[in-house]
Amino acid sequence: MRVWAKISVLILLVFLAGCTLPGKEQPKTTPPTAPESSPPKPYYTGTEFPNIVVPTGLMVDQAKSMIVRTQNYIGGVLVLKGRIKGRSLELFFKNQLKARGWELTGSIFYRSILLTFKRPNGCCMILITEQPFTTEVQIWASETLENDINQ
Repeated sequence: MRVWAKISVLILLVFLAGCTLPGKEQPKTTPPTAPESSPPKPYYTGTEFPNIVVPTGLMVDQAKSMIVRTQNYIGGVLVLKGRIKGRSLELFFKNQLKARGWELTGSIFYRSILLTFKRPNGCCMILITEQPFTTEVQIWASETLENDINQ
């Protein structure tokens, strides 16, 4: 019988917590409006690689990244972490790299997502690994840069 008494008291407390006192109205709130002058934020940001972008939710892990840049070449590995689902990142990279001239040459799905791309002046491999509470993205890229010097 004691159990039923405790359950009854709990239900009564939940019911009373949801009620308001007579004569007192809850304040009405209006949703905040965005300033009209601010432009929409982009959902991606550039990287050290001129033709590769990443979602804004990923942060660079400097301790694991290494980029080599010369006048005519850029290559290396860029490691990023964030709380974005692997499938979402896969679709992002497929769409964004295609829009920047990369051709998807292969993909492997086994515990991680591995995407490989090429373009006339380079190649790129993206490894997406979901971990507890975060996702790690490794971008391995190598590109020959075009000279801006008129010949």
